[in-house]
Amino acid sequence: MTADYGKLTWEQVRDADKDRVVILNVSATEDHGPHMPLDTDTVLGMAVANGVAEAAPDEVFVMPAIPYGFNEHHKDFPGVIWIQPETLINFVCDVTESLAHHGFRRILLLNSHGSNHPILDLAARKTVIRTGIICVSACYWNLCSDRIQGLRKSEVGGIAHAGEFEAAMYKHLHPELVDLDKAERQNLHDPDTKFFNLDLAAGGGKAMLMRWWSSVSPDGTMGDPTVADAETGKAFLEAAIEETTALVREIRALPILSRRDHH
Repeated sequence: MTADYGKLTWEQVRDADKDRVVILNVSATEDHGPHMPLDTDTVLGMAVANGVAEAAPDEVFVMPAIPYGFNEHHKDFPGVIWIQPETLINFVCDVTESLAHHGFRRILLLNSHGSNHPILDLAARKTVIRTGIICVSACYWNLCSDRIQGLRKSEVGGIAHAGEFEAAMYKHLHPELVDLDKAERQNLHDPDTKFFNLDLAAGGGKAMLMRWWSSVSPDGTMGDPTVADAETGKAFLEAAIEETTALVREIRALPILSRRDHH
């Protein structure tokens, strides 16, 4: 049986192992500097999800991506499609509740756009409350942040948005669509900032302030894409796939617990 949910027939859904983890990638369509396409988050998130399906084909189903996210703060850059947070929470919950209705008991909301994090956390919690199934949210870079640190070439601050991490992975996947001749180092973080550095691999964002993106980045980039290369991108992607696969297996091992109302 294929792991591609969209390629299943209704009879295959009926007969499927309902303890497979259903992976739903939620991403964004937005600026990634002048050197990368608008679909970066979707392409990278689905590369991770499909990589998990290749590594564990009998343990997951991969849903079609939701390619739009919570990113109105990027709209000063042409091309951005933004979804209001309440709309996105309700949309994701409609998907998860549909899956629960069909008997699936384990869902992973795999985030590939930073500002979706609180949205998907809430959607996962609401799904658990409404259905009783297991629904987990995770940003794939958080799962492998320690490994990213060991692979990176950029200084702290170089991995945030359209920086080394994303540019290297996209260059590995589709080198013809990444033009590093147009990339500029936009390491605009203060490495001495304890709480506000947005570097994805260096524990950034302990406190969250998200300004208008055009006020903090001149070209949509936050980080250092100039040091990105396909070889490192391949290693980044492999780390993300391996750690996400490990998470999937932990989700599969979790017991389904029953509520106990103490009124």
